[in-house]
Amino acid sequence: MASWMEVTRESEHGLPTMLVQAVGIATAMCVCELVSAPLMVDAASGAFNVLPWFLVACLFAVAFTYTVGFALLWAVDSFTHRLEGKSRAWMPMAYALAGGAGFCVWGYAVYPAVINAILVPVGHDALSQNVALSIGANCAIAGMVSFFLGSSVASRFAERKAIVAVAGGIGIVLAILGGIVLWLTLTHVA
Repeated sequence: MASWMEVTRESEHGLPTMLVQAVGIATAMCVCELVSAPLMVDAASGAFNVLPWFLVACLFAVAFTYTVGFALLWAVDSFTHRLEGKSRAWMPMAYALAGGAGFCVWGYAVYPAVINAILVPVGHDALSQNVALSIGANCAIAGMVSFFLGSSVASRFAERKAIVAVAGGIGIVLAILGGIVLWLTLTHVA
């Protein structure tokens, strides 16, 4: 039996599989956040601009991926490690289900709370429960798509260290910019 600290790699010289998956997931989530940013701005009754909200959403997506997402990757890998043959073809679906469920809960809890923390102090109405549920559903879709793509392409990018480093760096820079935007916004409305 392998140690729980054992790192799996697609090849001897490739990057660790879960690292490549996480970078792919974070990248895909930022793209999903870019696509869904207008929907989120509309859900907040147009109180935000699209670009600043996209950066804040990237912060949430990248933070989720590199914390809770890693735990989900590890859990799915641990539970499905013994699958062989044709069953391995279903692995991306297992990752997609875990990512969809995890990011749905994260999105339902975090996004409306932060949006309300910005809207309510400046005199806007808080988000309704229906809007919060739609945000959770949107996050579930983004999580499913991102985890499916991240787990599907990991073997192709494990040896392309420069591409993984650039994608990971861009995701972290977007998250830092999102953190700055969020901090400036929250200090302004306080």
